[in-house]
Amino acid sequence: MQITDLLIEEGAIIKEAVEQLERVRCKVVYVVDNGKLSASVSDGDVRRYALGDGDTALPIKYIANYQPEFLVSYDRNKVDELFRATDVPSIPIVNYNGEVIEVVFKNGRRVRKDYHLNCPVVMMAGGKGTRLFPYTKILPKALIPIGEIPISERIINNFLDYGCKQFYMIVNHKKKMIQSYFEALEKPYEIEYVEEDTYLGTGGGLYLLKNRITEDFFLVNCDIIIDADYSEIYNHHKKNNNYITIVAAKYKHVVPYGVLSLDESGNCEALTEKPENDYLINTGMYMVRQELIDAMPENEAISFPEIIERCKAEGRKIGAYIIEESAYMDMGQMEELDRMKNKLRV
Repeated sequence: MQITDLLIEEGAIIKEAVEQLERVRCKVVYVVDNGKLSASVSDGDVRRYALGDGDTALPIKYIANYQPEFLVSYDRNKVDELFRATDVPSIPIVNYNGEVIEVVFKNGRRVRKDYHLNCPVVMMAGGKGTRLFPYTKILPKALIPIGEIPISERIINNFLDYGCKQFYMIVNHKKKMIQSYFEALEKPYEIEYVEEDTYLGTGGGLYLLKNRITEDFFLVNCDIIIDADYSEIYNHHKKNNNYITIVAAKYKHVVPYGVLSLDESGNCEALTEKPENDYLINTGMYMVRQELIDAMPENEAISFPEIIERCKAEGRKIGAYIIEESAYMDMGQMEELDRMKNKLRV
């Protein structure tokens, strides 16, 4: 059985749900909207509807339970506790982007997504991490521990789950410590270290990868965790023929005050209490066309956002893959580091 056998699109009709339940014989299937958990449909839901002579040609929303039991990936160790507290036959596990990545059954069986991405990953790990002083007076930012595991190793492990096994780390500050740490590990992946002689920003070091990478690749900062479906990001990038795909997170900013608007005469026109504004923010993770490396000038100090602006001016297609705010974790500053640890339960 594959996880897709247990998922049904929200636009399906009741008859399709009945047929799927009969086919998989697992008592419940999970309703998804663009891969994100939305609801569940059980054989009990179907029976109750059938007793009322319901029309099976109607959309499944008429019988679906839009408050299904589920666990977020970092709480998957609570699955037994949830089984004891409920009578559900299975529990879907979702990531912080809301996508179903696993279904756990009461008998202990687990069905997970099967990933074979095998895409190169470039990690920018050369910065000094000045916003994380005093930690980074001792350790490079890439080795700041989140629980018992350094942030960079957590990032690599996330990509490894999707089948990525070839990593390139652009290093500079305290580079020997980074190399020593990873060389001491027994690991099912390869890391090539790309050493900067001078600081080239979050983009300039890509020049050093010429003749090393021959296909589109992920580019990621060493201080963020993105809990989303990396294969979907890759597919979105390819499908839309993007030169660069920015992984962007939803962000809601609430002004904690009443906001005043004035007319041209300085009179009060409106007073809005605690207004909310929605934004899309750059997470620091990208999918990048390989040709960008070949076009990089030698030893130019430049940030990757500046490279994006340059590509836009040249008419290159820059796209975005949007994730939920909860799927983006950043440890760039001390407060954010603490929030990341709390979120990951470490």
